[in-house]
Amino acid sequence: MTFSAKRIVAAIAVVVLLVVAYDCFFVVNETQQGVLTHFGKISPPVRQPGLHMKWPRPISKVYKVDRRIHALTGLTQELITEDQKSVLVDGYLLWRVRDPILFVEAIRTGKSATNRLKDLYMSSSGIIISNKARDAFIGLGLEHEDLSEASGKILALIAPVAKKRYGVEVVRTGIVEYTLPVANRPSVIQRMISERARIAARYRSEGEETAIRIEARAINEHEKLLADAHAKATAILGKAEAEAMALLGEAYKADPEFYKFIRALDSYDLIIDRNTTLMLPADNELFKYLDSKEIPRGDGTGR
Repeated sequence: MTFSAKRIVAAIAVVVLLVVAYDCFFVVNETQQGVLTHFGKISPPVRQPGLHMKWPRPISKVYKVDRRIHALTGLTQELITEDQKSVLVDGYLLWRVRDPILFVEAIRTGKSATNRLKDLYMSSSGIIISNKARDAFIGLGLEHEDLSEASGKILALIAPVAKKRYGVEVVRTGIVEYTLPVANRPSVIQRMISERARIAARYRSEGEETAIRIEARAINEHEKLLADAHAKATAILGKAEAEAMALLGEAYKADPEFYKFIRALDSYDLIIDRNTTLMLPADNELFKYLDSKEIPRGDGTGR
């Protein structure tokens, strides 16, 4: 072997040693956890963020598991409901790795995890929604089942399985859209319009009935108030008239002649005005004080 050939072999050996040495170190980021395997078998414990050493490949291999929350969206499927009607359901799922070792044993990669979780969501949502009538979610009336309740039931089915089999915590599941296939929408929308019109008519009828009852109560209350006021006014008027009669009686007893004179003047005031012409005998009672030379003085003597 020539000197130049030796140099080439030495250079290659150095490169190989550098590559092997480089492969003996690995870095786990802050958002990750590392799971190391030896000849395909997992070697606990979980490696936390930082610089670590391992045997070079193929002896050892590291799987870096992202511990952040992941969103799995676009979970759209067409289902047949309990009343044999087609619906389109679009959902989502939030998940994160809780047991990195179990996760690597069962799934290895995040892509495999999304496929497994997607299958879990599809099957679980199919069980929940297919056992309900379509109108349970697309309400033709005012009352229908809340989609959040169905989402909670789907989560209850998925979460234990994902945790036990894959070391994954399913944080939340939900239904983004629950709608109809395009071909079925016009007829259902027309049914919804008719149902809403019927409900509106019922509300209007109930409102008119309530208004009539309120108006009747208001009229009764009004009449009652008027009757009470009239009764009080009558009582006050009667009392006033009684007091007036009592005062008149006392005045008559004190000076009968003066009392008659005052009453006569009141009568003149009621009967005679500027446009009145009376033709009466001279001895008529009305003329008693008109030509009298003596007028009662009101001192009790009649003079």
